[in-house]
Amino acid sequence: MNKLNTGEQILFTGLSVDELLLRIEQIIDSKMGQLPNIQENQSEYITRKEVAKLLKITLPTLHDWTKQGFLQSYRIGNRILYKLKEVEQSLTHVLNNKHKKFIL
Repeated sequence: MNKLNTGEQILFTGLSVDELLLRIEQIIDSKMGQLPNIQENQSEYITRKEVAKLLKITLPTLHDWTKQGFLQSYRIGNRILYKLKEVEQSLTHVLNNKHKKFIL
């Protein structure tokens, strides 16, 4: 017999295995809904090749754009990564400014 820390025993009578599993699933779903979504807070990092493919540019062009400050890169060891969200935001910024008139 398994006992809880409180010393109480749990007896399941009149409850099928399927009903028990359904109730456990409902409890887990309700608890998971209360947890903060960690995935939303994290940025997805992508490689240089993925950025170049996404923007349809060459790796040397990507390097130039990074040096000029159009894109922000991150380095860990020898790897250079980009945040997908920042790449998309920089693209949106360019599209929004494309047809604005030059004002002094």
